[in-house]
Amino acid sequence: MSQEVEPKTGKRFAQSLDWKLIRMFHNIARAGGVSEAARQINKGQPTVSMALHRLEEHLNTSLCKRGPGGFELTESGKIVADVSEQIFDAISRIPNTLNQAVEELRGRVRIQMITNLVNDRLNRPLKNFHNDHPNVELFIAISTWDVIQRNVMRNEVEAGIGPASQHLPDLCYELLFSEVYIPYCGRSHPLYGKEISSPSQLAMHRHILTGADEPLELIKFRQKWGLGKQIAGLSEHLEEARRLTELGVGVCFLPTAFAASAVRQGSLHELMDEKHAPVSNIYLITNPKAPFNRVQNALIEYFRKEIVA
Repeated sequence: MSQEVEPKTGKRFAQSLDWKLIRMFHNIARAGGVSEAARQINKGQPTVSMALHRLEEHLNTSLCKRGPGGFELTESGKIVADVSEQIFDAISRIPNTLNQAVEELRGRVRIQMITNLVNDRLNRPLKNFHNDHPNVELFIAISTWDVIQRNVMRNEVEAGIGPASQHLPDLCYELLFSEVYIPYCGRSHPLYGKEISSPSQLAMHRHILTGADEPLELIKFRQKWGLGKQIAGLSEHLEEARRLTELGVGVCFLPTAFAASAVRQGSLHELMDEKHAPVSNIYLITNPKAPFNRVQNALIEYFRKEIVA
Protein backbone atom coordinates (compact mmCIF):
# COMPACT_ATOMS: atom_id res chain seq x y z
CA MET A 1 0.00 0.00 0.00
CA SER A 2 1.52 3.30 -1.09
CA GLN A 3 1.91 6.02 1.48
CA GLU A 4 0.26 9.35 0.54
CA VAL A 5 2.81 12.15 0.22
CA GLU A 6 1.93 15.37 2.01
CA PRO A 7 1.93 18.29 -0.50
CA LYS A 8 4.79 20.74 -0.10
CA THR A 9 3.91 24.23 1.03
CA GLY A 10 5.66 27.43 2.08
CA LYS A 11 9.46 27.34 2.06
CA ARG A 12 9.52 23.63 1.21
CA PHE A 13 7.50 24.38 -1.91
CA ALA A 14 9.69 27.31 -2.95
CA GLN A 15 12.92 25.37 -2.42
CA SER A 16 11.74 22.35 -4.44
CA LEU A 17 10.33 24.42 -7.32
CA ASP A 18 12.28 24.68 -10.57
CA TRP A 19 12.11 28.45 -11.16
CA LYS A 20 12.74 27.94 -14.86
CA LEU A 21 9.21 26.52 -15.03
CA ILE A 22 7.79 29.75 -13.62
CA ARG A 23 9.74 31.72 -16.23
CA MET A 24 8.40 29.48 -18.97
CA PHE A 25 4.82 29.79 -17.73
CA HIS A 26 5.27 33.56 -17.55
CA ASN A 27 6.14 33.50 -21.26
CA ILE A 28 3.13 31.26 -22.04
CA ALA A 29 0.68 33.47 -20.17
CA ARG A 30 2.02 36.65 -21.79
CA ALA A 31 2.03 35.13 -25.27
CA GLY A 32 -1.47 33.71 -24.88
CA GLY A 33 -0.55 30.17 -25.81
CA VAL A 34 2.12 27.52 -25.99
CA SER A 35 2.79 27.84 -29.73
CA GLU A 36 3.16 31.63 -29.64
CA ALA A 37 5.37 31.44 -26.55
CA ALA A 38 7.61 28.90 -28.28
CA ARG A 39 7.91 31.19 -31.30
CA GLN A 40 8.69 34.30 -29.21
CA ILE A 41 11.42 32.68 -27.13
CA ASN A 42 12.75 30.59 -30.03
CA LYS A 43 12.14 27.24 -28.36
CA GLY A 44 10.54 24.07 -29.72
CA GLN A 45 6.86 23.68 -28.91
CA PRO A 46 7.41 20.25 -27.25
CA THR A 47 9.94 21.85 -24.88
CA VAL A 48 7.45 24.54 -23.84
CA SER A 49 4.60 22.02 -23.50
CA MET A 50 6.76 19.77 -21.34
CA ALA A 51 7.66 22.69 -19.04
CA LEU A 52 3.97 23.53 -18.63
CA HIS A 53 3.15 19.90 -17.86
CA ARG A 54 5.92 19.66 -15.23
CA LEU A 55 4.72 22.83 -13.53
CA GLU A 56 1.14 21.55 -13.43
CA GLU A 57 2.37 18.32 -11.89
CA HIS A 58 4.38 20.24 -9.28
CA LEU A 59 1.34 22.37 -8.42
CA ASN A 60 -1.06 19.44 -8.76
CA THR A 61 -3.51 21.56 -10.73
CA SER A 62 -4.38 22.46 -14.31
CA LEU A 63 -3.17 25.91 -15.37
CA CYS A 64 -4.76 26.26 -18.80
CA LYS A 65 -7.37 24.85 -21.18
CA ARG A 66 -6.38 23.93 -24.71
CA GLY A 67 -8.90 22.89 -27.35
CA PRO A 68 -11.01 24.01 -30.32
CA GLY A 69 -11.98 27.13 -28.39
CA GLY A 70 -8.34 28.20 -28.13
CA PHE A 71 -6.00 28.80 -25.22
CA GLU A 72 -7.45 29.96 -21.88
CA LEU A 73 -6.04 30.16 -18.37
CA THR A 74 -7.88 28.36 -15.59
CA GLU A 75 -8.57 30.17 -12.34
CA SER A 76 -5.44 28.55 -10.92
CA GLY A 77 -3.55 29.62 -14.02
CA LYS A 78 -4.63 33.23 -13.60
CA ILE A 79 -3.35 33.19 -10.00
CA VAL A 80 0.03 31.76 -11.02
CA ALA A 81 0.22 34.21 -13.95
CA ASP A 82 -0.36 37.18 -11.61
CA VAL A 83 2.29 35.95 -9.18
CA SER A 84 4.80 35.29 -11.97
CA GLU A 85 4.18 38.82 -13.32
CA GLN A 86 4.96 40.28 -9.89
CA ILE A 87 8.11 38.17 -9.63
CA PHE A 88 9.41 39.28 -13.02
CA ASP A 89 8.55 42.92 -12.38
CA ALA A 90 10.58 42.77 -9.16
CA ILE A 91 13.49 41.02 -10.89
CA SER A 92 13.47 43.52 -13.76
CA ARG A 93 13.95 46.37 -11.28
CA ILE A 94 17.15 44.89 -9.83
CA PRO A 95 19.61 46.48 -12.34
CA ASN A 96 18.21 50.00 -11.88
CA THR A 97 18.09 49.58 -8.12
CA LEU A 98 21.71 48.44 -8.06
CA ASN A 99 22.78 51.26 -10.37
CA GLN A 100 21.13 53.85 -8.14
CA ALA A 101 22.75 52.33 -5.06
CA VAL A 102 26.27 52.28 -6.44
CA GLU A 103 26.04 55.30 -8.75
CA GLU A 104 28.67 57.80 -7.74
CA LEU A 105 27.25 61.06 -6.48
CA ARG A 106 28.25 64.07 -8.51
CA GLY A 107 27.30 67.71 -8.51
CA ARG A 108 27.40 70.54 -6.00
CA VAL A 109 25.78 71.02 -2.62
CA ARG A 110 25.44 74.51 -1.17
CA ILE A 111 25.71 75.16 2.56
CA GLN A 112 25.34 78.52 4.24
CA MET A 113 26.50 79.10 7.82
CA ILE A 114 27.45 81.80 10.24
CA THR A 115 31.08 82.81 10.50
CA ASN A 116 33.79 80.81 12.26
CA LEU A 117 31.90 77.82 13.64
CA VAL A 118 34.29 75.50 15.49
CA ASN A 119 32.96 72.07 16.40
CA ASP A 120 33.65 68.45 15.44
CA ARG A 121 29.91 67.91 14.90
CA LEU A 122 30.24 70.24 11.95
CA ASN A 123 33.61 68.99 10.72
CA ARG A 124 33.00 65.24 10.89
CA PRO A 125 29.94 65.10 8.57
CA LEU A 126 31.69 67.30 6.00
CA LYS A 127 34.86 65.20 6.12
CA ASN A 128 33.04 61.86 5.99
CA PHE A 129 30.79 63.02 3.18
CA HIS A 130 33.77 64.16 1.13
CA ASN A 131 35.66 60.91 1.75
CA ASP A 132 32.66 58.87 0.55
CA HIS A 133 31.66 61.19 -2.31
CA PRO A 134 34.81 62.97 -3.54
CA ASN A 135 33.19 64.10 -6.80
CA VAL A 136 30.65 66.32 -5.07
CA GLU A 137 31.63 69.98 -4.73
CA LEU A 138 31.03 71.40 -1.26
CA PHE A 139 30.16 75.08 -1.65
CA ILE A 140 30.11 76.96 1.68
CA ALA A 141 28.95 80.56 2.01
CA ILE A 142 29.03 82.72 5.13
CA SER A 143 26.12 84.91 6.18
CA THR A 144 24.04 86.03 9.15
CA TRP A 145 21.42 83.71 10.66
CA ASP A 146 18.43 85.62 9.23
CA VAL A 147 19.82 85.50 5.68
CA ILE A 148 20.55 81.78 6.10
CA GLN A 149 16.95 81.04 7.00
CA ARG A 150 15.64 83.10 4.10
CA ASN A 151 17.91 81.36 1.58
CA VAL A 152 16.99 77.89 2.86
CA MET A 153 13.32 78.83 2.54
CA ARG A 154 13.89 79.97 -1.07
CA ASN A 155 15.91 76.81 -1.88
CA GLU A 156 18.90 78.98 -2.80
CA VAL A 157 21.02 76.75 -0.53
CA GLU A 158 20.46 73.10 0.35
CA ALA A 159 21.22 73.46 4.07
CA GLY A 160 21.88 76.16 6.63
CA ILE A 161 23.87 75.95 9.85
CA GLY A 162 23.49 78.59 12.52
CA PRO A 163 21.42 79.92 15.41
CA ALA A 164 17.75 80.78 15.04
CA SER A 165 16.17 83.53 17.09
CA GLN A 166 12.86 82.49 15.61
CA HIS A 167 11.83 79.21 14.03
CA LEU A 168 9.92 79.55 10.78
CA PRO A 169 7.04 77.02 10.57
CA ASP A 170 8.00 75.74 7.10
CA LEU A 171 11.62 74.92 7.97
CA CYS A 172 13.14 72.04 9.93
CA TYR A 173 15.52 72.85 12.81
CA GLU A 174 17.69 70.06 14.24
CA LEU A 175 20.10 70.85 17.08
CA LEU A 176 23.66 70.20 15.91
CA PHE A 177 25.66 71.61 18.85
CA SER A 178 25.77 74.55 21.26
CA GLU A 179 28.24 77.42 21.62
CA VAL A 180 29.14 79.04 24.94
CA TYR A 181 29.98 82.76 24.87
CA ILE A 182 32.23 84.34 27.49
CA PRO A 183 33.96 87.77 27.58
CA TYR A 184 37.62 88.09 26.57
CA CYS A 185 40.19 90.86 26.56
CA GLY A 186 43.63 91.30 24.99
CA ARG A 187 47.06 91.42 26.62
CA SER A 188 47.17 95.24 26.72
CA HIS A 189 43.72 95.58 28.30
CA PRO A 190 43.62 96.60 31.99
CA LEU A 191 41.57 93.48 32.85
CA TYR A 192 44.09 91.04 31.36
CA GLY A 193 44.96 88.36 33.91
CA LYS A 194 41.98 89.17 36.13
CA GLU A 195 38.73 87.31 36.66
CA ILE A 196 35.46 89.12 37.35
CA SER A 197 33.04 87.90 40.00
CA SER A 198 29.96 89.39 38.29
CA PRO A 199 29.21 90.38 34.66
CA SER A 200 28.13 93.78 35.94
CA GLN A 201 31.81 94.61 36.48
CA LEU A 202 32.18 94.80 32.70
CA ALA A 203 29.56 97.52 32.31
CA MET A 204 32.13 100.30 32.76
CA HIS A 205 34.35 98.93 30.00
CA ARG A 206 34.01 99.50 26.27
CA HIS A 207 32.87 96.54 24.22
CA ILE A 208 33.39 95.11 20.76
CA LEU A 209 30.09 93.91 19.29
CA THR A 210 29.43 91.44 16.49
CA GLY A 211 26.36 93.11 15.00
CA ALA A 212 23.73 91.04 13.21
CA ASP A 213 25.74 87.87 13.84
CA GLU A 214 25.28 88.19 17.60
CA PRO A 215 22.95 85.45 18.90
CA LEU A 216 19.78 86.44 20.70
CA GLU A 217 20.88 84.70 23.92
CA LEU A 218 23.98 86.90 24.08
CA ILE A 219 21.99 90.07 23.34
CA LYS A 220 19.64 89.27 26.24
CA PHE A 221 22.61 88.56 28.51
CA ARG A 222 24.26 91.88 27.68
CA GLN A 223 21.02 93.75 28.18
CA LYS A 224 20.46 92.07 31.54
CA TRP A 225 23.86 93.21 32.83
CA GLY A 226 24.02 96.54 31.02
CA LEU A 227 26.95 95.53 28.82
CA GLY A 228 27.88 97.03 25.47
CA LYS A 229 26.48 100.53 26.03
CA GLN A 230 29.97 101.86 25.45
CA ILE A 231 31.10 100.55 22.06
CA ALA A 232 34.77 100.38 21.12
CA GLY A 233 34.40 98.39 17.90
CA LEU A 234 32.00 96.46 15.69
CA SER A 235 32.45 93.61 13.19
CA GLU A 236 30.08 90.90 12.00
CA HIS A 237 33.11 88.70 11.26
CA LEU A 238 34.34 86.96 14.39
CA GLU A 239 37.92 86.90 13.14
CA GLU A 240 37.99 90.69 12.99
CA ALA A 241 36.20 91.03 16.33
CA ARG A 242 38.86 88.74 17.82
CA ARG A 243 41.59 90.80 16.18
CA LEU A 244 40.28 94.00 17.80
CA THR A 245 40.02 92.21 21.13
CA GLU A 246 43.60 90.91 20.92
CA LEU A 247 44.75 94.47 20.17
CA GLY A 248 43.21 95.64 23.44
CA VAL A 249 40.51 97.77 21.82
CA GLY A 250 37.78 96.44 24.10
CA VAL A 251 36.02 93.50 25.76
CA CYS A 252 34.28 91.03 23.44
CA PHE A 253 32.05 87.99 23.94
CA LEU A 254 33.29 85.15 21.73
CA PRO A 255 32.48 81.43 21.42
CA THR A 256 34.84 79.50 23.69
CA ALA A 257 35.83 76.97 20.99
CA PHE A 258 36.64 79.76 18.55
CA ALA A 259 38.75 81.66 21.11
CA ALA A 260 40.52 78.61 22.59
CA SER A 261 43.65 78.75 20.42
CA ALA A 262 44.19 82.49 21.16
CA VAL A 263 43.79 81.80 24.88
CA ARG A 264 46.45 79.08 24.73
CA GLN A 265 48.77 81.49 22.93
CA GLY A 266 48.14 84.18 25.52
CA SER A 267 46.76 86.79 23.12
CA LEU A 268 43.29 86.51 24.73
CA HIS A 269 42.28 86.21 28.37
CA GLU A 270 39.05 84.71 29.74
CA LEU A 271 37.35 87.14 32.09
CA MET A 272 34.77 84.73 33.58
CA ASP A 273 34.01 81.01 33.66
CA GLU A 274 31.33 79.23 31.63
CA LYS A 275 29.00 78.49 34.55
CA HIS A 276 26.61 81.39 34.01
CA ALA A 277 27.60 82.29 30.45
CA PRO A 278 25.03 82.58 27.63
CA VAL A 279 24.62 79.57 25.35
CA SER A 280 23.63 79.71 21.68
CA ASN A 281 22.18 76.65 19.95
CA ILE A 282 23.42 75.92 16.45
CA TYR A 283 20.94 74.16 14.18
CA LEU A 284 20.97 72.22 10.95
CA ILE A 285 18.29 74.13 9.02
CA THR A 286 16.59 72.45 6.05
CA ASN A 287 13.48 72.86 3.93
CA PRO A 288 11.31 69.69 3.97
CA LYS A 289 9.44 70.96 0.89
CA ALA A 290 12.58 71.43 -1.22
CA PRO A 291 12.66 69.57 -4.56
CA PHE A 292 14.24 66.11 -4.32
CA ASN A 293 18.00 66.21 -4.68
CA ARG A 294 20.09 63.06 -4.10
CA VAL A 295 23.25 64.99 -3.27
CA GLN A 296 21.45 67.28 -0.82
CA ASN A 297 19.65 64.40 0.88
CA ALA A 298 22.87 62.42 1.20
CA LEU A 299 24.72 65.29 2.91
CA ILE A 300 21.82 65.99 5.28
CA GLU A 301 21.84 62.33 6.32
CA TYR A 302 25.52 62.61 7.28
CA PHE A 303 24.64 65.50 9.59
CA ARG A 304 21.66 63.62 11.03
CA LYS A 305 23.86 60.65 11.88
CA GLU A 306 26.01 63.06 13.87
CA ILE A 307 22.95 64.55 15.58
CA VAL A 308 21.61 61.21 16.83
CA ALA A 309 25.05 59.84 17.79
